[in-house]
Amino acid sequence: MSEYHSVTAAPLARLIEEFYKLPGIGPKSAQRLAYYLLRMPAAEARSLAEAIIEVKERVTLCSTCQNVTEIDPCRICADERRDQGVICVVEEPLDILALERTGSFKGLYHVLHGAISPMDGIGPEDLKISELLARLRSAAVREV
Repeated sequence: MSEYHSVTAAPLARLIEEFYKLPGIGPKSAQRLAYYLLRMPAAEARSLAEAIIEVKERVTLCSTCQNVTEIDPCRICADERRDQGVICVVEEPLDILALERTGSFKGLYHVLHGAISPMDGIGPEDLKISELLARLRSAAVREV
């Protein structure tokens, strides 16, 4: 992507390179996003930048379930109405959103933050499996 530095303003080239680092964003998409931001009103671009900074400063992982949250424990883990003895293990935080939309699961969750993939060099030590095992040893869990 560094070929953009010779024909593009340096800040724009840098933005293209940063977008290209995002998953699912190829070189053409990175260019389109960068030029879109260049054309958008400054207030909207600033709002986007502030939202990115805010998510990095305020969002963390729940110490119990490893879901993304602003508060610790997260709202799901802190909800006493949920079945504390049932844990649904999910790959990503987005999986919780999908399950919660159904309204049918009333237990707790545990987010692994990925899947084991030897081809990609991702093993159990790269996921939140040790946190799950520690949780299972310390809690009265009936079902996983």
